Amino acid sequence: MTVRRWIVAVLVVLVVVGMAVASLRPRPEPPVEVQTAKAARMTVTRSVRSAGKLEPHHKVNVSSNITGVLIDLSVGIGSVVKKGQYLGQIETTRYLAVVQQTRARLQAAESDIVREEATLKRLRNVMQRIEKESGNAFNVGEREKAQTEVRVSEAQLESLRSQAQSARAALRENQTALAWATLKAPVDGTVLSTNHRVGERIRGSDFSEDTVLVLGSMSTMDIKIEVGEHDVVHLKKGQRARIEIDALPNVPVEGEVTDIGRDAVIKNAGTDNEVINYPVWVALTKPPAAALAGMSGQVTVDTETHPEVVAVPIQAVTVRPRAAPDGGVATKAPATGRADKLEKVVFVVKDGKASRRRVTAGVSSETHLEILDGLQAGEEVVEGPYRVLARELKDGAAVKVDTGQPKKPGGPPAATKGH
Repeated sequence: MTVRRWIVAVLVVLVVVGMAVASLRPRPEPPVEVQTAKAARMTVTRSVRSAGKLEPHHKVNVSSNITGVLIDLSVGIGSVVKKGQYLGQIETTRYLAVVQQTRARLQAAESDIVREEATLKRLRNVMQRIEKESGNAFNVGEREKAQTEVRVSEAQLESLRSQAQSARAALRENQTALAWATLKAPVDGTVLSTNHRVGERIRGSDFSEDTVLVLGSMSTMDIKIEVGEHDVVHLKKGQRARIEIDALPNVPVEGEVTDIGRDAVIKNAGTDNEVINYPVWVALTKPPAAALAGMSGQVTVDTETHPEVVAVPIQAVTVRPRAAPDGGVATKAPATGRADKLEKVVFVVKDGKASRRRVTAGVSSETHLEILDGLQAGEEVVEGPYRVLARELKDGAAVKVDTGQPKKPGGPPAATKGH
């Protein structure tokens, strides 16, 4: 074999060995496609939002304490009434008869009292005459008889007066029942609903209310909302609110937090889906004329505002296992609980690579989160896709920014901004 052939053979072997070695080397992972946003200085306002229903601030159920047939109803839904105005009538035949009976009983008792008072006066005069005429030697038997008759008459008179008092109380009670048969407006307001029609029987009871109609003042209205336990702690009486009524989208309405309930409204209690809310009432400052009870609305209460702070889109901040001091991931969690295993991080994009960085978060608005520490205005951070940001993206990974430009069919991919 000539020298030239040896040289060619050696070169071939070297090429084959080089290709084999190159094939054994790990190939670099392709860059991860991400969307980014820049940290910027802005005003971040924490807001509490919830939906609810409009209701009159003052709502009164008009009912009757007596049982009977409704024979007249002079108002309908939407009628505006004044306090004391006649609304309707329950049949009074039975109650009129009872009033007449008790009145007759009272009159009879009063007549008996007059007669017995005259009898007592006469008996006392007789007793005094006997005592005068008899002197020291009066007839003991006649005196005792006269005294006994006086005492009997006095007892009879006391009994008649007691009967008259009972009859008088019964008359007042029956007259009150008769008055209850006439329904009158207890307050100024608007008829919101009617629960009975003429001819229906009204059941009067001190233990259960049979509402005939409902009155409400539409000049003052509230919207009742339910707020989660983590948000309600930021609410206080007197805070201003913005209200958007679904049926009146172009009518701005302002309001004020007036009451915050202390009893929780618990849904799905004892399950993994348990939700704890608290009722909150917001008064409308000037209810629109077209606003009606029962309309749906959205309430927004700004609870805290931080001006000119560094902020990023909320989705740019993710939670990852806490990093170990050597830069890896901590494998042994502290014993204080799961919260200590995790930390809030962002991925800062620079020179085509994503660097994980721990941050301290402040207040958040609906779209942005204040960054108290760990990031400066102008730095570019990854904000999506969610799957990549939440789980797949690694510290130091190569990335390319998705500019959102559509790819041309059949052609090369749209240009991306490399880093």
